[in-house]
Amino acid sequence: MHQAYSVHSILKQGVQIESIAAYGNHVILGTRSGQLIMYSVDEETGVDMRMFNKNFSRKPITQMEVIEAENLLFVLTDNHVQVCDISRFESNFAFMHSAPDTKGCTLFTMDVDSQKSTTGDVATFIRVCCAIKRRLVFFFWKKDKLDSLKLSIELSDFPKSLCWVGHAVCVGYKDEYVVYDISGQNPKKHNLFLTSSNISRDPCICLIRNNMLGISKDSYLVLVDPSKYKDTDGNNSSTDVRSSGMESNTSLTPLLWSSPLLDLVWDEPYAVGRVNNAIEVRSLVGKDTLVQTIPELQKTRFLVHAEKGTIFAAATSELWCIRMVEIPMQRQQLLQQKNFQLAIELTQISDEPAEERAQTIRQIHMLYAKELFTKREFSAAMKEFEKAAIDPYDVIRLFPNLVPEPKPGADDIPVPTSTAPALEDGDLENAYLALIEYLALARQREVVKLRDTKSSSKSLLEIIDTTLLKCYLQTNDSLVAPLLRLNQCHLEESEKTLKKHNKISELIILYQMKGKHKDALKLLREQANIEGSVLQGRKRTIRYLQELGSDHLPLIFEFADWVLKDNPEEGLSIFTDDFIEVESLPRAKVLDFLISKHKALVTPYLEHVITVWKDSNTLLHNVLLKQYREQVQRLLAKQEKGEEVSELIPTRQKLYNMLEESNDYSPDRVLEEFPTNMLLEERALILGRLKKHDKVLSIYIQVLGDVAKATAYAEANFKDDENIFHSLIKCILIPPTQPPYEGVPLHPDFVEVNQEVALDLLNKYATKIDPFQIFEHLPDDLPMPRLEKYLEKSIRKKMADKHQMQMMVGLLEAEANRLERAVEAQREISFELNEFSVCPECKKRFPSQPAFVRYPNGQIVHLSCHDRIARAAAQQ
Repeated sequence: MHQAYSVHSILKQGVQIESIAAYGNHVILGTRSGQLIMYSVDEETGVDMRMFNKNFSRKPITQMEVIEAENLLFVLTDNHVQVCDISRFESNFAFMHSAPDTKGCTLFTMDVDSQKSTTGDVATFIRVCCAIKRRLVFFFWKKDKLDSLKLSIELSDFPKSLCWVGHAVCVGYKDEYVVYDISGQNPKKHNLFLTSSNISRDPCICLIRNNMLGISKDSYLVLVDPSKYKDTDGNNSSTDVRSSGMESNTSLTPLLWSSPLLDLVWDEPYAVGRVNNAIEVRSLVGKDTLVQTIPELQKTRFLVHAEKGTIFAAATSELWCIRMVEIPMQRQQLLQQKNFQLAIELTQISDEPAEERAQTIRQIHMLYAKELFTKREFSAAMKEFEKAAIDPYDVIRLFPNLVPEPKPGADDIPVPTSTAPALEDGDLENAYLALIEYLALARQREVVKLRDTKSSSKSLLEIIDTTLLKCYLQTNDSLVAPLLRLNQCHLEESEKTLKKHNKISELIILYQMKGKHKDALKLLREQANIEGSVLQGRKRTIRYLQELGSDHLPLIFEFADWVLKDNPEEGLSIFTDDFIEVESLPRAKVLDFLISKHKALVTPYLEHVITVWKDSNTLLHNVLLKQYREQVQRLLAKQEKGEEVSELIPTRQKLYNMLEESNDYSPDRVLEEFPTNMLLEERALILGRLKKHDKVLSIYIQVLGDVAKATAYAEANFKDDENIFHSLIKCILIPPTQPPYEGVPLHPDFVEVNQEVALDLLNKYATKIDPFQIFEHLPDDLPMPRLEKYLEKSIRKKMADKHQMQMMVGLLEAEANRLERAVEAQREISFELNEFSVCPECKKRFPSQPAFVRYPNGQIVHLSCHDRIARAAAQQ
């Protein structure tokens, strides 16, 4: 407890006070005899009567409310609401208005809202709620009178207390409280709770912090948020939210008083209440809420708030002024008592300069945080450190185990020793968890600063992340890997910490994010053969190499070598897996590496690149064909030695299929290295790509003796060379004197002229073989009757071609005659262009020597207009 207020006696006289109102340093008394009296209370000049109206009313003044912004006093007397002007002291409560519609009013409450317009003018809106018997009737102040709001609420009993805040009106009956939501077209009722759990008590309601309802229940003050009772679904039916527990109606803990509240006012940050034998001052924060007891005011009947720090209290015939003690004095007492929360609240409302006030609040937060940390309330302490905007490194220093050890021989300033208590076991873990939460928020701030202003130091982020790393290792090591991927931890300190905790897998992530790829790969290679290691095996190395990308190609080759030696098939996935980084590697360089170090993998690598990735690079296709050819040649050599070679047929089929289907290899380059004494069928495919039809047909007929393949080849290339069948027949009719390639024997069927095969081809492809060209090559001993079928087909083809030519000539002559007549008809068209002719596009006349265009519809336009129209059409 401390002295928050000082009490000053103002009046001791015979008037019987029935009601009281105040604003600023003025207090207004309403007496039982109907008098109105205003006093001005000043600490220096004392008490001075400003206004006095002896005959304002013949009945007691039962309630008053002051609207300082409009200099209005609303008075309830003789069950009517009347309004006085208090703008001029000499007017002595000049009467302004008596509201006849308020007849029968026993109680009223007001809602005052000030709004600033775009021009800077401030407008005050005043609404009044009157309790008239068992009804609430609503009015608003318009210029100089009260007008009805056309809103009324039927009540279940006579109200004893009213309070209006925003959209809600709280009504206190003798035995319960209810809230009415008046935001919709029809008021919506919400039942709160009973006024007392055991006996009947008068209700007490007060406005707390301008937007909360402070409601008395037994010896408690319950804080209720009116926004919870705002209608949001449009349903205006009555809702019962009564609960036996007070906590269900408020987000704050109920405030316990020494006895039931009789009256209450709010003076930030204190709730000042009248109880049975005293006035109590309480705070809403902290465990011990009692701030001050004022027993000398036990006779008071009325409490009213005038302005910040000023409250007036009145008994039947006495008046006191309760003034708040200066905030610096209160703050000094509170800090000595370690009541930091209340010290902060007081400082926030003080009149000190803003910068000084903010600095003081930060210092108090700092003191409070250290006190909480000493009491091992770590989470609350970290929240206070956050509010104090302290350097995160100062908080980290509270944990000596988390501060980096100085390097031997370093000239750095030694880190001050922490004064915080030594923490062990459960306390230490709780402290780490609280620190993690604090550092996570601090990290977010620093990242935003670094991104937006570039002013934050990266070293602070390093300290934060390195400390978080150490905390995670102590509390939840599953969070270590995600933190390391943020790439802000200090390398050497983090490396030492991870090694100390044997977190090898996480150490790899640290190296990776810091660009220390060689260190990571060395560690992976060391751990690969260690039994029981989390990094045992090749998979982690393979994945790491796949993620490096082409910028680190030498490193990939260096560490891929041991993987490929250990397991070639698995290791090849370093260069063939379906990852963007892998697919974008320079394939020519990868190929060079495999050829030089792992030649057995060249073929599977190229097969993947060409068949899966559809690479059309000529070099790669040429190399793969070379690999196939060399492999086939080796297998053929083994076969000649009598060895079993099961791979020969599938490998040769791959070579044949690629030569036949691929369009991306270079046939002349492949042909240079191709053997001439073997693989002649494959050689024929290459020669076919080079359009060397004579050599292809020579291989098929004279070496292989395969007429079917020769005729198929001729059919496929007939459009390209209409004389190809003539070449085919020549190969049969003119046998070679020696083989086309050294060491390759001629096929026995075609060492001499094979008349039967030649006649079959002549008869089958008669329309494609010109008799004038072939007759000179036919054998002299060939009987003419055997050529009858060929000649018949050939002659018919010639005659058909001649008839077709004659028909085309006749049709072309007819078309030429038609076009000539059409041209003549167009030449006969005439038109007149004179000085009165107007262009339909620009509406201008034609000059004496115009350049113009005539459209098929007869319109004549300037050439420039025609060009403009044509350009516009082209742009659309």
